[in-house]
Amino acid sequence: MLKDSLEAIGTAARALWRNRGALAIFNALYAALLITLYLFVATTEARVWKLVLSALLVVIAPVLFFLIQAAGVRYVRGEMAVGALARQALRDFWKIFLVSLPFIALGVLLAYLLDKLQLRFPIAEAAEPARITAANPLNTPPPLPLHWQNVVFTGLRFVALGVVVPLAAIHFWIALAHRGFKVTLKKSPRILAGAFAPRSILIYGVGLFVFAVVPYFLIFTRTSVTNGWLELIIFGLRLALAFVFTLWGWVITLGALANITGDTEARSPAAAATTATPVEATRASTSAPTPVQEAH
Repeated sequence: MLKDSLEAIGTAARALWRNRGALAIFNALYAALLITLYLFVATTEARVWKLVLSALLVVIAPVLFFLIQAAGVRYVRGEMAVGALARQALRDFWKIFLVSLPFIALGVLLAYLLDKLQLRFPIAEAAEPARITAANPLNTPPPLPLHWQNVVFTGLRFVALGVVVPLAAIHFWIALAHRGFKVTLKKSPRILAGAFAPRSILIYGVGLFVFAVVPYFLIFTRTSVTNGWLELIIFGLRLALAFVFTLWGWVITLGALANITGDTEARSPAAAATTATPVEATRASTSAPTPVQEAH
Protein backbone atom coordinates (compact mmCIF):
# COMPACT_ATOMS: atom_id res chain seq x y z
CA MET A 1 0.00 0.00 0.00
CA LEU A 2 2.76 2.45 0.95
CA LYS A 3 4.76 1.65 -2.18
CA ASP A 4 1.72 2.04 -4.45
CA SER A 5 0.80 5.35 -2.83
CA LEU A 6 4.30 6.78 -3.18
CA GLU A 7 4.45 5.58 -6.79
CA ALA A 8 1.16 7.34 -7.54
CA ILE A 9 2.49 10.57 -6.00
CA GLY A 10 5.75 10.27 -7.95
CA THR A 11 3.91 9.61 -11.21
CA ALA A 12 1.68 12.64 -10.68
CA ALA A 13 4.69 14.84 -9.84
CA ARG A 14 6.59 13.72 -12.96
CA ALA A 15 3.53 14.26 -15.15
CA LEU A 16 3.12 17.80 -13.82
CA TRP A 17 6.80 18.66 -14.27
CA ARG A 18 7.00 17.24 -17.81
CA ASN A 19 3.88 19.06 -18.97
CA ARG A 20 5.24 22.59 -18.70
CA GLY A 21 2.22 24.04 -20.45
CA ALA A 22 -0.13 22.56 -17.86
CA LEU A 23 2.19 23.80 -15.10
CA ALA A 24 2.01 27.32 -16.55
CA ILE A 25 -1.80 27.12 -16.66
CA PHE A 26 -1.97 26.07 -13.01
CA ASN A 27 0.40 28.86 -11.94
CA ALA A 28 -1.56 31.48 -13.89
CA LEU A 29 -4.93 30.32 -12.57
CA TYR A 30 -3.71 30.22 -8.97
CA ALA A 31 -2.06 33.63 -9.22
CA ALA A 32 -5.27 35.04 -10.68
CA LEU A 33 -7.24 33.44 -7.85
CA LEU A 34 -4.99 35.01 -5.20
CA ILE A 35 -5.22 38.42 -6.88
CA THR A 36 -9.00 38.09 -7.07
CA LEU A 37 -9.27 37.25 -3.37
CA TYR A 38 -6.95 40.13 -2.47
CA LEU A 39 -8.98 42.63 -4.50
CA PHE A 40 -12.18 41.37 -2.92
CA VAL A 41 -10.80 41.85 0.60
CA ALA A 42 -9.18 45.20 -0.23
CA THR A 43 -12.30 46.68 -1.84
CA THR A 44 -13.97 48.40 1.11
CA GLU A 45 -15.45 51.73 0.02
CA ALA A 46 -19.14 51.61 -0.87
CA ARG A 47 -19.02 53.18 -4.32
CA VAL A 48 -21.03 51.95 -7.26
CA TRP A 49 -18.10 50.76 -9.35
CA LYS A 50 -16.53 49.05 -6.34
CA LEU A 51 -19.78 47.26 -5.58
CA VAL A 52 -19.90 46.08 -9.18
CA LEU A 53 -16.26 44.98 -8.93
CA SER A 54 -16.98 43.06 -5.72
CA ALA A 55 -19.92 41.30 -7.38
CA LEU A 56 -17.72 40.32 -10.32
CA LEU A 57 -14.99 39.06 -8.01
CA VAL A 58 -17.53 36.89 -6.17
CA VAL A 59 -18.26 35.19 -9.50
CA ILE A 60 -14.68 35.07 -10.80
CA ALA A 61 -13.10 33.50 -7.70
CA PRO A 62 -15.18 30.27 -7.72
CA VAL A 63 -14.71 29.94 -11.48
CA LEU A 64 -10.92 30.12 -11.12
CA PHE A 65 -10.97 27.70 -8.18
CA PHE A 66 -13.00 25.05 -9.97
CA LEU A 67 -10.99 25.49 -13.18
CA ILE A 68 -7.92 24.48 -11.17
CA GLN A 69 -9.76 21.41 -9.85
CA ALA A 70 -11.06 20.43 -13.29
CA ALA A 71 -7.57 20.60 -14.78
CA GLY A 72 -6.02 18.94 -11.72
CA VAL A 73 -8.04 15.74 -12.02
CA ARG A 74 -7.26 15.41 -15.73
CA TYR A 75 -3.65 16.40 -16.41
CA VAL A 76 -2.23 13.09 -15.15
CA ARG A 77 -4.29 10.89 -17.46
CA GLY A 78 -2.57 10.51 -20.82
CA GLU A 79 -0.19 13.49 -21.26
CA MET A 80 -2.87 15.91 -22.44
CA ALA A 81 -1.79 18.83 -24.61
CA VAL A 82 -2.21 22.32 -23.21
CA GLY A 83 -5.07 23.26 -25.51
CA ALA A 84 -6.94 20.02 -24.86
CA LEU A 85 -6.47 20.36 -21.11
CA ALA A 86 -7.73 23.97 -21.16
CA ARG A 87 -10.78 23.04 -23.24
CA GLN A 88 -11.58 20.08 -21.00
CA ALA A 89 -11.25 22.21 -17.87
CA LEU A 90 -13.61 24.82 -19.33
CA ARG A 91 -16.04 22.04 -20.17
CA ASP A 92 -15.91 20.37 -16.76
CA PHE A 93 -15.57 23.12 -14.16
CA TRP A 94 -19.29 23.87 -13.91
CA LYS A 95 -20.03 20.16 -13.42
CA ILE A 96 -17.48 20.01 -10.62
CA PHE A 97 -19.07 23.11 -9.11
CA LEU A 98 -22.52 21.50 -9.14
CA VAL A 99 -21.31 18.25 -7.58
CA SER A 100 -19.46 20.28 -4.91
CA LEU A 101 -22.61 22.06 -3.68
CA PRO A 102 -23.79 19.14 -1.48
CA PHE A 103 -20.32 18.90 0.07
CA ILE A 104 -20.25 22.65 0.73
CA ALA A 105 -23.65 22.37 2.41
CA LEU A 106 -22.42 19.36 4.40
CA GLY A 107 -19.36 21.30 5.55
CA VAL A 108 -21.47 24.25 6.69
CA LEU A 109 -23.85 21.90 8.52
CA LEU A 110 -21.00 20.07 10.27
CA ALA A 111 -19.40 23.36 11.34
CA TYR A 112 -22.75 24.57 12.72
CA LEU A 113 -23.39 21.33 14.60
CA LEU A 114 -19.90 21.27 16.08
CA ASP A 115 -20.29 24.88 17.27
CA LYS A 116 -23.62 24.02 18.90
CA LEU A 117 -22.19 20.88 20.48
CA GLN A 118 -19.20 22.74 21.87
CA LEU A 119 -21.49 25.19 23.65
CA ARG A 120 -22.79 22.27 25.71
CA PHE A 121 -19.32 21.84 27.22
CA PRO A 122 -18.38 25.28 28.57
CA ILE A 123 -14.90 25.97 29.85
CA ALA A 124 -14.67 26.94 33.51
CA GLU A 125 -12.86 30.25 33.97
CA ALA A 126 -9.84 30.42 36.25
CA ALA A 127 -10.80 31.73 39.68
CA GLU A 128 -7.37 32.94 40.84
CA PRO A 129 -5.75 35.97 39.19
CA ALA A 130 -2.15 35.92 38.06
CA ARG A 131 0.31 36.39 40.89
CA ILE A 132 3.64 38.19 40.87
CA THR A 133 6.38 35.65 41.42
CA ALA A 134 10.13 35.61 41.12
CA ALA A 135 9.83 33.99 37.71
CA ASN A 136 7.16 36.50 36.67
CA PRO A 137 8.39 39.87 37.98
CA LEU A 138 6.52 41.96 35.38
CA ASN A 139 3.18 40.33 36.11
CA THR A 140 2.84 39.13 32.54
CA PRO A 141 -0.29 37.07 31.90
CA PRO A 142 0.31 33.34 32.14
CA PRO A 143 -0.16 31.17 29.07
CA LEU A 144 -3.70 30.04 28.42
CA PRO A 145 -4.37 26.58 29.85
CA LEU A 146 -5.04 23.72 27.46
CA HIS A 147 -8.65 22.57 27.84
CA TRP A 148 -9.86 19.23 26.58
CA GLN A 149 -12.88 20.90 24.98
CA ASN A 150 -10.69 22.96 22.67
CA VAL A 151 -8.50 20.00 21.79
CA VAL A 152 -11.39 17.63 21.04
CA PHE A 153 -13.49 20.03 18.99
CA THR A 154 -10.50 21.41 17.08
CA GLY A 155 -9.59 17.84 16.18
CA LEU A 156 -13.16 17.08 15.12
CA ARG A 157 -13.29 20.18 12.93
CA PHE A 158 -9.99 19.26 11.31
CA VAL A 159 -11.08 15.69 10.58
CA ALA A 160 -14.54 16.67 9.32
CA LEU A 161 -13.73 19.84 7.37
CA GLY A 162 -10.10 19.21 6.51
CA VAL A 163 -10.14 15.50 5.63
CA VAL A 164 -13.55 13.84 5.27
CA VAL A 165 -15.44 16.42 3.22
CA PRO A 166 -12.56 17.44 0.89
CA LEU A 167 -11.44 13.85 0.27
CA ALA A 168 -14.96 12.71 -0.62
CA ALA A 169 -15.43 15.74 -2.88
CA ILE A 170 -12.14 15.07 -4.71
CA HIS A 171 -13.16 11.50 -5.56
CA PHE A 172 -16.48 12.72 -6.91
CA TRP A 173 -14.62 15.30 -9.04
CA ILE A 174 -12.44 12.55 -10.47
CA ALA A 175 -15.40 10.27 -11.18
CA LEU A 176 -17.39 13.10 -12.75
CA ALA A 177 -14.53 14.18 -14.99
CA HIS A 178 -13.87 10.67 -16.31
CA ARG A 179 -17.28 8.99 -16.14
CA GLY A 180 -19.96 11.67 -16.34
CA PHE A 181 -22.96 12.57 -14.18
CA LYS A 182 -25.01 9.42 -14.71
CA VAL A 183 -22.32 6.88 -13.83
CA THR A 184 -21.08 9.03 -10.92
CA LEU A 185 -24.51 9.15 -9.31
CA LYS A 186 -25.06 5.46 -9.95
CA LYS A 187 -21.77 4.46 -8.33
CA SER A 188 -21.86 6.97 -5.45
CA PRO A 189 -21.53 4.32 -2.69
CA ARG A 190 -18.51 2.77 -4.39
CA ILE A 191 -16.92 6.19 -4.90
CA LEU A 192 -17.37 7.04 -1.22
CA ALA A 193 -15.86 3.70 -0.21
CA GLY A 194 -12.87 4.35 -2.45
CA ALA A 195 -12.45 7.84 -1.03
CA PHE A 196 -11.73 6.45 2.43
CA ALA A 197 -9.64 3.47 1.35
CA PRO A 198 -6.20 3.26 3.00
CA ARG A 199 -4.27 4.29 -0.14
CA SER A 200 -6.48 7.31 -0.66
CA ILE A 201 -6.14 8.47 2.95
CA LEU A 202 -2.36 7.97 2.85
CA ILE A 203 -1.96 10.01 -0.35
CA TYR A 204 -4.17 12.77 0.99
CA GLY A 205 -2.25 12.78 4.28
CA VAL A 206 1.08 13.24 2.49
CA GLY A 207 -0.43 15.93 0.30
CA LEU A 208 -1.97 17.69 3.30
CA PHE A 209 1.46 17.96 4.88
CA VAL A 210 2.89 19.47 1.69
CA PHE A 211 0.14 21.89 0.64
CA ALA A 212 -1.06 22.93 4.12
CA VAL A 213 1.44 22.31 6.93
CA VAL A 214 4.62 23.36 5.12
CA PRO A 215 3.16 26.66 3.77
CA TYR A 216 1.79 27.48 7.22
CA PHE A 217 5.23 27.26 8.80
CA LEU A 218 6.81 29.10 5.86
CA ILE A 219 4.49 32.07 6.31
CA PHE A 220 4.11 32.27 10.08
CA THR A 221 7.60 31.24 11.24
CA ARG A 222 9.73 34.32 11.87
CA THR A 223 13.46 34.60 11.37
CA SER A 224 15.33 37.15 13.47
CA VAL A 225 17.18 39.36 10.96
CA THR A 226 18.52 42.83 11.69
CA ASN A 227 18.94 43.97 8.09
CA GLY A 228 15.70 45.33 6.65
CA TRP A 229 16.47 44.43 3.01
CA LEU A 230 17.51 40.91 3.97
CA GLU A 231 14.31 40.45 5.95
CA LEU A 232 12.30 41.62 2.93
CA ILE A 233 14.12 39.19 0.65
CA ILE A 234 13.57 36.29 3.06
CA PHE A 235 9.88 37.17 3.35
CA GLY A 236 9.56 37.22 -0.45
CA LEU A 237 11.24 33.82 -0.70
CA ARG A 238 8.88 32.48 1.96
CA LEU A 239 5.87 33.69 0.00
CA ALA A 240 7.21 32.20 -3.24
CA LEU A 241 7.86 28.83 -1.58
CA ALA A 242 4.43 28.90 0.05
CA PHE A 243 2.90 29.55 -3.40
CA VAL A 244 4.77 26.58 -4.89
CA PHE A 245 4.07 24.15 -2.05
CA THR A 246 0.40 25.08 -1.83
CA LEU A 247 -0.39 24.90 -5.54
CA TRP A 248 1.90 22.10 -6.66
CA GLY A 249 1.22 20.02 -3.56
CA TRP A 250 -2.53 20.28 -4.11
CA VAL A 251 -2.36 19.55 -7.85
CA ILE A 252 -0.04 16.57 -7.35
CA THR A 253 -2.40 15.24 -4.68
CA LEU A 254 -5.30 15.47 -7.14
CA GLY A 255 -3.25 13.73 -9.81
CA ALA A 256 -2.13 10.95 -7.45
CA LEU A 257 -5.72 10.30 -6.35
CA ALA A 258 -6.79 10.24 -10.01
CA ASN A 259 -3.95 7.75 -10.63
CA ILE A 260 -5.09 5.26 -7.99
CA THR A 261 -8.70 5.64 -9.17
CA GLY A 262 -7.59 4.74 -12.69
CA ASP A 263 -5.59 1.77 -11.39
CA THR A 264 -8.61 0.45 -9.50
CA GLU A 265 -10.77 0.71 -12.60
CA ALA A 266 -8.12 -1.02 -14.69
CA ARG A 267 -7.94 -3.94 -12.25
CA SER A 268 -11.70 -4.59 -12.24
CA PRO A 269 -12.94 -7.31 -14.64
CA ALA A 270 -15.71 -5.08 -16.01
CA ALA A 271 -13.25 -2.32 -16.88
CA ALA A 272 -10.89 -4.81 -18.51
CA ALA A 273 -13.71 -6.17 -20.65
CA THR A 274 -14.86 -2.72 -21.74
CA THR A 275 -11.35 -1.44 -22.47
CA ALA A 276 -10.27 -4.45 -24.56
CA THR A 277 -9.11 -3.41 -28.03
CA PRO A 278 -10.71 -4.86 -31.22
CA VAL A 279 -7.50 -6.80 -31.97
CA GLU A 280 -7.56 -8.41 -28.50
CA ALA A 281 -11.24 -9.24 -28.90
CA THR A 282 -10.56 -10.84 -32.30
CA ARG A 283 -7.69 -12.91 -30.90
CA ALA A 284 -9.84 -14.06 -28.02
CA SER A 285 -12.65 -15.12 -30.33
CA THR A 286 -10.32 -16.99 -32.71
CA SER A 287 -8.51 -18.75 -29.88
CA ALA A 288 -11.74 -20.08 -28.38
CA PRO A 289 -12.32 -23.76 -29.30
CA THR A 290 -15.07 -24.51 -31.79
CA PRO A 291 -17.70 -27.22 -31.18
CA VAL A 292 -15.98 -29.50 -33.75
CA GLN A 293 -12.64 -29.15 -31.94
CA GLU A 294 -14.27 -29.88 -28.61
CA ALA A 295 -15.84 -33.03 -30.07
CA HIS A 296 -12.44 -34.30 -31.22
